Amino acid sequence: MEIRSSLKRKSFLALTVYMAIVIAIIGSVSYLVVEPPIRDQLEKNLDLRTELLAAEIEEPLNSSVGILQSVVGIGNTGDSQQHQANMLLELFSVLDGVVVSGGIWPIPYSIDKTKAYKSLFFNRAKDGKVDQVFSWDNAESGGYDKESWFAPVLDKPPGTVIWSQVYIDPFTHVQMITASSPYFVDDEPVGVATIDISLESLVAFVSKQAQEYELGVVLKDSYGDVITDYNFKGVKGIYMSSTEFGDFQWHIDVVNANRFVDEEAFYVVTKVEAGIIPIMLICVMMGYVLINRFLISPIVLIAEKVNDSRTGGEINVRYNSHDEIRQLIDAFNQKTQFLEQEKQKAQASTKAKSAFLATLSHEIRTPMNGVLGTAQILMKTDLNQEQLKHMKTLYDSGDHMMTLLNEILDFSKIEQGFLELETHPFPLESILGSVKSVYYTLCVEKGLQFKVYSEVPQGRWYLSDKARLRQVLFNLLNNAVKFTSRGYVEVYFREIYQRGHNFLEITVRDTGIGIAKEAHDKIFNPFEQAESSTTRRFGGTGLGLAIVKQICKLMDGEISVTSELGIGTSFRVTLSMEPCEPHRLDIREHANLNYQGLKALIVEDNRTNAIIMNSFMTTKGFECEVAENGEICVQKMAYNNYDLILMDNHMPIMDGVEATIAIRSLTSSKANIVILGCTADVFKETRERMVNSGVDYVISKPIDETELDDALYRFYDRLYQYKPGLRDKKDVSPQEMEPLLLKFFMALEDENFVHAQEYFQRIKNEITGLKDDLLTQTLNAVQEKISRGETPMQSDLDVLTVSLNDYCS
Repeated sequence: MEIRSSLKRKSFLALTVYMAIVIAIIGSVSYLVVEPPIRDQLEKNLDLRTELLAAEIEEPLNSSVGILQSVVGIGNTGDSQQHQANMLLELFSVLDGVVVSGGIWPIPYSIDKTKAYKSLFFNRAKDGKVDQVFSWDNAESGGYDKESWFAPVLDKPPGTVIWSQVYIDPFTHVQMITASSPYFVDDEPVGVATIDISLESLVAFVSKQAQEYELGVVLKDSYGDVITDYNFKGVKGIYMSSTEFGDFQWHIDVVNANRFVDEEAFYVVTKVEAGIIPIMLICVMMGYVLINRFLISPIVLIAEKVNDSRTGGEINVRYNSHDEIRQLIDAFNQKTQFLEQEKQKAQASTKAKSAFLATLSHEIRTPMNGVLGTAQILMKTDLNQEQLKHMKTLYDSGDHMMTLLNEILDFSKIEQGFLELETHPFPLESILGSVKSVYYTLCVEKGLQFKVYSEVPQGRWYLSDKARLRQVLFNLLNNAVKFTSRGYVEVYFREIYQRGHNFLEITVRDTGIGIAKEAHDKIFNPFEQAESSTTRRFGGTGLGLAIVKQICKLMDGEISVTSELGIGTSFRVTLSMEPCEPHRLDIREHANLNYQGLKALIVEDNRTNAIIMNSFMTTKGFECEVAENGEICVQKMAYNNYDLILMDNHMPIMDGVEATIAIRSLTSSKANIVILGCTADVFKETRERMVNSGVDYVISKPIDETELDDALYRFYDRLYQYKPGLRDKKDVSPQEMEPLLLKFFMALEDENFVHAQEYFQRIKNEITGLKDDLLTQTLNAVQEKISRGETPMQSDLDVLTVSLNDYCS
């Protein structure tokens, strides 16, 4: 739209003239009228704050005089010292204030003609415990009658209270003050009563008040010595509030810490200037009518309409002038219409994509469970080399397909902000072991050199997300191996400290095809690779590095790349990793344990998946039954006994969550049966629903037999809760023990403590129930060393070898 007149030209001249007049008037009125009373009020406020602070300090000291009178009253009774000691002990046991010690101090030899000093002095510790202290009764130390709190007080009349100078207690290093008063028997002075008052809480109170009200405070005793000061800055010419208070004649000086009174008055006047809107309106009103008509009113009205239309809608304002405001209204309305349409499209697209991904994940994983499960079963059968090769190819291809699907799902979670980090302790050595075992073989098959260099301290543990660290590392190494046909692949680990945090720096280098400089930023974009031909040559979704970048961002780190075509590539990643104390390793057993005699119920509506699960479980020794839905499962539970339930999630009539809730609601011991959830839905919400319903552990489909073994081993004891006699039946032979022991020693020699833990645990499982104190002690010593990532002592290993040989023989 054409702008026929300028809003700026209409308002500029009138606004400039009238604003100059208003500023001059406001400045003059403020400093001539407002500043003096504000200064007086600020000085009064400071005086009042000083008096209140002095009263708060004086109150606990004055109240302690009542305690002193109680001590004097005990001395005045003239009772036996044992009775007086009991009364003093009871008194100090119920005290809870600033008085921390005190007692009565008889005139030397007045109690015992053979002993000069017989004081009754009690001290209350911070934990409330009251002890009688006898150190003052030692005549060799000079005697308490020479102290300043005794001799001058003895001659004073009844009711006299004498305050000592503030001093530092030699034992607690806390500021103290002592109050003394004579006590009498038959109107004759027989000793002095004292209480010791801790000034620690008073000093803390002064500091807290000074900090809270932004004051500078200095507190002095009657001798002029400083008891405490906080942020006190004495500057010549500033207003300082002072007062003397209490029978102990303390003195306190107070100033404003952040802004002195003059500065505070100036600050308040400045705020008053900014707040005198009515005066400004009166001064400006006559000349501001035109500006208000052509500028202020339309803008205010538009702002209200814009605020009302934040979630959609147009600005409907009657405005006839063809200037910038008219253009703003029309442009905004056009943008609003466009954005509303795009918003609806985006919301519909997001919902459709989320629903599609959920369906895609479930629908692909369900048949893939049959493909990969059948492949795993067939690979265990008697196949010739050619058949085994083809079966491995089938399994690897299916596994690769699941990897691509997981990448898409991960990226979808990142887009929607659903990707979350988990925090658990883990040793870096477990990551290094995985890297070496996986990629050394892959590199050897391609004729590449593979090396791992670590400058991280030996035995380092981190508190972070181990799975995401593996995902970053494996993504980078997968790319390095994929795009390198000759030369080497190397990975470096080291720690760096920056921005106040500890970071793990990972560098992955290769001598592969390299990346052109203009494509360095492009490779981190989703669904893109360095060249369009890369996908055709090497495969992949183009999501790996995009996911790595987002994980690095979540872990407060970053990723960078250095590369040249035909020479190679180097990726550098930093991830925030906080070191932690070593924990006992979470041992996962990968052996196929024999569960002969146990009975499992497979709850699965998909016939193929049920067959796969049945094959897996029967090979492990389970006797299996199948239920097509949750309702049948609950019915079977009522009339049969099972040791394990494998529960699918999505089923007709009654799903896995409803069935689990029904089983956990049973009143019999069957409610405690082990339930393993099996679902093709990998979204976090589904897993949480199953766990919250009572499922002990969730296994993702396609089911990996290793993960199934891990789950069974995790709940090994509960599997035998109904048949404990089966668990104790173990027949161990040298043929079974020797390979385990050999693998254990080889893992120790390679310093692969993760595998060493695994084999060691399997050895312990085989000899469960053995009554041999020496072997048990040796097993514990070896276990402790391995869990810390250290090589056990050779003497323990020798005892272990001999004992196991004797046991198997």
